[in-house]
Amino acid sequence: MRKKALLALMMAAVLMLSGCALIQKDQAVDDATEIIRLGDQTVTKKEVKDQTDYQLYTWSLLYPNQVDITSKEVIAAAQEMAVNDLKQNLVLTAKAKELGLDQLTDEEKETVQTAAQEAYDKNLESAKQFVEGAADMDADALTKAAAEQMEASGYTLDAYVTSQTAKLVETKLTNYINKDVTVTDDEIQTEYDSKVASDKATYGESAASWAAAANYGYTLYYTPAGVRRVKQILTKFTDEDQTAIKDAKAQLDSANSARTLAQDKIDSAQSHLDAEGITDEDKAKYEAELNAAKQELDDADKALLAANQAVTDATDKAFAAIDEKADSILAELDKGGDWQELMDKYNDDPGMKSNEKGYAMAEGISGYDAAFVEAALGLKKPGDYSSKIKGDYGYYIIRYESDEAEGAIALDAVKESLSDSLLHTKQDNQYDETVANWIQESGIKVDLNALND
Repeated sequence: MRKKALLALMMAAVLMLSGCALIQKDQAVDDATEIIRLGDQTVTKKEVKDQTDYQLYTWSLLYPNQVDITSKEVIAAAQEMAVNDLKQNLVLTAKAKELGLDQLTDEEKETVQTAAQEAYDKNLESAKQFVEGAADMDADALTKAAAEQMEASGYTLDAYVTSQTAKLVETKLTNYINKDVTVTDDEIQTEYDSKVASDKATYGESAASWAAAANYGYTLYYTPAGVRRVKQILTKFTDEDQTAIKDAKAQLDSANSARTLAQDKIDSAQSHLDAEGITDEDKAKYEAELNAAKQELDDADKALLAANQAVTDATDKAFAAIDEKADSILAELDKGGDWQELMDKYNDDPGMKSNEKGYAMAEGISGYDAAFVEAALGLKKPGDYSSKIKGDYGYYIIRYESDEAEGAIALDAVKESLSDSLLHTKQDNQYDETVANWIQESGIKVDLNALND
């Protein structure tokens, strides 16, 4: 009886194992499993997986040290995004067809063909650098090899035509959705009032913050008191002298670091010597370390002195090289020369060339050379200009250009940008709401169980 029972158990095990073998997935069949269906259009399991992998790859590039693309949570989030994107793509493709937006005019086809050819040619040029043995090929052979390499990877001209067609149809569909979206004057006024109130709360007591924001190019809606605009003519150090100053300052930093390290060693050795119950052997050891550290400190002090002198010498030499030019500019100004003409002719500050109003300055502003700020705020009235001021980059000659008027920025000055911003927001909301409704009404089917099976 025991033999029969044992034989029965063995047979059951064999059947169980053979059953496992029988239910192993056929990869091709599994890949072709239908996950999403809309009418006669479907998305397979492999297509979802490919889209998920693409999303994970994108995140790995955008957030290399922040996202673990191997974690279950991140993979699940990527998969959810992939499914939603593929669902939306099916619905929008069907809707474009229903509306006839997928039918291109001859002019649109020509536009698509031109764009596709340009994209193909651009990538063909890039592909040439990856062709093995490119250096030994003539131009025609290299072009052919690059084209074959692109084709092998699926980057054919037809593929670019398909891509550009999809982009155009997407644009037409977006325009269809947003064709009736507009912005009213009341909406602009409401948005303007809100932004004025917000900026007043943010900058009303902080002219320095306002000035910094203005210099960064932010659109601002309220100006606090105490902001002025200044312009400058910078006479910059020569490249050679600038490099010499930079190298001297690097040596100064090194000397300061060496001095800090030596002092730390002295403090450490002294703390051991001051400890209670120190042995004679340890005392001799730490006294030797203390003496060595003191010698290091002495050497570091000498190096620091020399480095400071090197910075002074390099800086003095740099200023001497541009003295004559700065003096000649001041002489022309003193004779009544036109500031703008002289600035256009002599200025070495590229920031001035793109800053029509000048730099915004206010008490307490940070991030600028202290010598520049002090001179800019020291000028008494608009139109006054400074002498040549020694700064980090050379000589500054600064002119007090104007005062910023306290209060709200005029609506007309910001109306266009407000209108554009509101319109884009309303269009985005309209698009999202419309697409969400289309998806809900489409009857699209998604089998998540099959996806995770």
